[in-house]
Amino acid sequence: MLNEHSFFSFLIQSAPGKPALANGLRAALSLGVPMLIGQLINQRESGLFVGLIAYFINFVNVAGSYQIKARAMVIATFGITISVFIGTLVASIPILAVILTFLWGLASGFASLYGNTGANVGLVVGTSFISTIALPGDLDIALMRSLLCLIAGGWAMLLSLVMWPFKPYDLLRIAVANCFDALAKYLKVFESGVPTTENILEIRKTLETARHVLGTARIRQSAQSWMGEQLLVLTQDGDRLLGSVIALTELLETHAHQHQYRAVQPLIDDTFVQMSIVFRSISKVIVGKSASIDIDNLNRIYNALEEREHRQRQAMSGSKTDYPNLVALSNLLLTIEKPIEQLQYAAQSAKSLLENSNTSQRQVDPLLLVTDEQHSLSRLLTENFTLESAIFRHALRLGISLSLGVILYSMTNLPMGYWVTLTTILVLKPNLGVTFQRFFQRIGGTILGAVVAAVIISTIASKPVLDIAIVLTVFFGVALIDFNYGYSVVFLSIFILLITDTSNSTGWQFAEVRVLNTLIGAGLAFGSHYLILPNWERDRLPSQLVIALRESQTYFNDVMAVYQGTEVYDAAIIAQRRQTGLAVGNAQASFQGLLREPKMHPKLVEPVMTLLAYIGRFTNAITVLAVHLKYFRSTVPLPELATFVDRISLVLEQLADAVEQEIIPPPLPDLDEMLR
Repeated sequence: MLNEHSFFSFLIQSAPGKPALANGLRAALSLGVPMLIGQLINQRESGLFVGLIAYFINFVNVAGSYQIKARAMVIATFGITISVFIGTLVASIPILAVILTFLWGLASGFASLYGNTGANVGLVVGTSFISTIALPGDLDIALMRSLLCLIAGGWAMLLSLVMWPFKPYDLLRIAVANCFDALAKYLKVFESGVPTTENILEIRKTLETARHVLGTARIRQSAQSWMGEQLLVLTQDGDRLLGSVIALTELLETHAHQHQYRAVQPLIDDTFVQMSIVFRSISKVIVGKSASIDIDNLNRIYNALEEREHRQRQAMSGSKTDYPNLVALSNLLLTIEKPIEQLQYAAQSAKSLLENSNTSQRQVDPLLLVTDEQHSLSRLLTENFTLESAIFRHALRLGISLSLGVILYSMTNLPMGYWVTLTTILVLKPNLGVTFQRFFQRIGGTILGAVVAAVIISTIASKPVLDIAIVLTVFFGVALIDFNYGYSVVFLSIFILLITDTSNSTGWQFAEVRVLNTLIGAGLAFGSHYLILPNWERDRLPSQLVIALRESQTYFNDVMAVYQGTEVYDAAIIAQRRQTGLAVGNAQASFQGLLREPKMHPKLVEPVMTLLAYIGRFTNAITVLAVHLKYFRSTVPLPELATFVDRISLVLEQLADAVEQEIIPPPLPDLDEMLR
């Protein structure tokens, strides 16, 4: 288990990146404007209700094309409207309320079949239902609340899709630009130390995000647009540059101590600096900013290295003594030449975006024409309606725990009992490690937020001042939610308590109720995940490791088949590199989930870390070989190469089998002798 210091750090650790200030501002406006209008027309409660629903709907305003965002917000609006209407009518019928809570929880859990967007829609729809069943009403009240939900949905969409700058390609540009920013960051990390697998996975994540955003945008278009085509090409350029950069860094890391490399170290350092500058410049140009993309400095560095290699070749004069140094310098030249050539193509495409050309002579790589991989709803439900499905287990767990929460607060007459189920739906996640972390973050953040809110309510009587505090807490709560959930909970807890009672000085009383209900709800979420069909990463990780090993084996065999002359180099190798990267990324993500789980045995950490590190290094080495295919694929295959490839492939197969069967793998063969 984690020691005290690491456990505390684990609870308060922040995600990479910065707080989403734009999201916070949008949430503050979505809540604040209806509240202000409600006060002006003497309908404070209605204004607050519209603001809260608009605040919920803004949660589904996730990354993606404007069509995807609009569709998600429309679905969320109608889903919330139906939930509020039905919830209002069944609130006074306990049995029906419990049954429908289970069904709504089940549906909310199943919504994650459609990825992050679906999960967010399911969350806000489920939240609106479990909130409403605590507020019974007749048909007139149900209809009025439904009308207010539709108004809130219209306001949220107006704010997000119209009042926000309407530039259809902005999201696509940003997604592609992030790929080049990530490449620049990777080079910066290499300059200051040794990059890790996580650094490469970060680049792969940006590439996959760009592919997804471009693909979903293309689905809605009757024909490929010129702008979309250029962005597709740039994404493919980024993918190829990733391979070339990995090849360069692997070469330098492997041969860093060779005399010939140390002699040209200043030129190598300048190469990284200039590449990073070009990556940043390309990123700026892609998003429409004015920036100079200058490849000339890189070309001058390459020419200087080429001159060094020429002098080295002349100095040899038939001697074999310095031949390894010459080979090392020649390999360095070849490895630097590739990304420079690719950067020239990427720079041309980026400049054409800035110049707004109407034609493009470059062809779109068919690998980038991403198709929609979503199945029909019925097929998805059929495939996942089994206990073997982690999504089904999560949906079932969510439905049961929410129903138990409703029964609990109904039987005990807990004041503000719906806070129990609200906490449960927010804390309970498909991954036990994330649920475990959120359990403590939710409790700690709620207690701190409740104390601050109680002080505010007890000392400030001015409603305008309290309204300003409400809007500010929403801003910070939403801005921090992805950056650090614990910090976000502090502000959102203050927000909840402020909107619950701003009419009297019962702040401490409400704070106590809030903390108690949060403790019950968080405990219910953690307990249900722990006891009801738990999804343990320690059970899932071996299969992810096996997939990563087998994909690496396929990648290795595909590349070496070209070296052996049995296959030709084609786009399938690029596709397999991507598939391997995704498999390694999934294994890494599963391992991170394992680290968050209770009962995680420390003895598991070192061997899994070692295996993941070496899988990453091995796939990087294959990428180096793939990059050099251009120069060696026409040479005569070495006689022993086939035997060497077969032996490596067998080792990978044995490793995968050992992980799958949880046995010790056989000892490695003497590969060094065969390599010589």
